[in-house]
Amino acid sequence: MTLSCNASGDPVPSISWTRDATIISTSGESRISFGAESNELTITNVSRADKGEYRCVANNSLGNATSNAAFLNVQCKFNLTFELTAANTY
Repeated sequence: MTLSCNASGDPVPSISWTRDATIISTSGESRISFGAESNELTITNVSRADKGEYRCVANNSLGNATSNAAFLNVQCKFNLTFELTAANTY
């Protein structure tokens, strides 16, 4: 999954990302990466744990702006396998 954020300003804003109002960090999380200017957020091998409300936040010395929310809801198809064993009775 990749989300993009386009922000401009003077001074040039820095970009960060939030999920459910918590700042997203790549620390200890190899599935999460940011583009060169943090204008893209990429999550590989998306799972149900990644569901939530994602927002881009642009900050500079004059203030900040927050994007509208992008909602991620992950649907999974289940595969069930049953193994039947016969019990021996004597």
